[in-house]
Amino acid sequence: MSLPYDTETQQWAHAAARAADWIEVRLDERDRLAGELHDLGSYYKWPLFLWSAGRFDLAERLFQVMVADFMSADGDFRTGDEKSGDPLYGMIADSYTNTWPIVAARVLERKEVGQVGLDCLRSRRVEKTEGFLTGKPGQHADERQDIVTIAGCGNALLAWEEMDEAKRAGECLLRVLEMQEGAGDPFYLYIDGEGELLADLEIPERLQRIHLDRPGQAYVYLGMSAVFLARLFAVTGEERFLAGARGYLAVNAACGDRVYQGIGCCKTGWAAATLFRLTGEEQYRQSVRKAAAEILSLQQGGGDWKLPDASTILECDVNGELGYHLTQYCLELAGGGSGD
Repeated sequence: MSLPYDTETQQWAHAAARAADWIEVRLDERDRLAGELHDLGSYYKWPLFLWSAGRFDLAERLFQVMVADFMSADGDFRTGDEKSGDPLYGMIADSYTNTWPIVAARVLERKEVGQVGLDCLRSRRVEKTEGFLTGKPGQHADERQDIVTIAGCGNALLAWEEMDEAKRAGECLLRVLEMQEGAGDPFYLYIDGEGELLADLEIPERLQRIHLDRPGQAYVYLGMSAVFLARLFAVTGEERFLAGARGYLAVNAACGDRVYQGIGCCKTGWAAATLFRLTGEEQYRQSVRKAAAEILSLQQGGGDWKLPDASTILECDVNGELGYHLTQYCLELAGGGSGD
């Protein structure tokens, strides 16, 4: 049976398949990666990607490895006492990293994993903002929350049809957007426990805020926020969430074509693909095409992507992420644009 995509999107599906092949040949007889790659950061996106790519058996096997080797009794996922051998995960993505296995648990029908994972996320909700802590409770005195973590947690709740909680996460993202009057320059990515914008944190500057006139910004934060809000609109029909999705992508668009330089465009394409399916607007389809073309141009001969100055753990993470996004581009565009 041929794929239900045009020639262009079939190329994206084939590129995703090559990424799936890349991980499969690196697994040992116990379905584990060798050496330092046996780390939560290497695995956490792969089960969802492999399931999306139709590699169901491999998705289930890697999911079981992740649960057996990295899931704690309270539903947290981590590599021992630390989140990962790469300290970046514990610094900025402790909670966010948990969200991918929770969504994978939903599609793999592993309720016992998904529910305890959601309870772990709930322990990180900030009552005043309805956002979610970037790290473990008590890790940061300012109770910092960033938009990609809030969106990721909301997406996990949405996957499990926890609608009231997902909507509250969406409302938090809408407030962050409103506080900055849309495309603020710079656009701040963090709030504190009181819901105020945060700046000058002890993390790399490019992970705190987005400067609209500079290249190489963390565009994935905007894309993930837009994806979640668009999905929330698709389920609830509430126009405010669609407006929020458009708003986050408008901030992204204000950065110009530099957003399509490098693999950081991946979530720009994902958000645009989702909005194309929901609205049928050609601007979003063109955005997907730009993102996909950039990702395919950077794929290596072995099916992977290389990152300068990154750990092998982070590279493995990114390979699973890019493969997943390519599958989503195909699926969303195959939806035809319901707004036509």
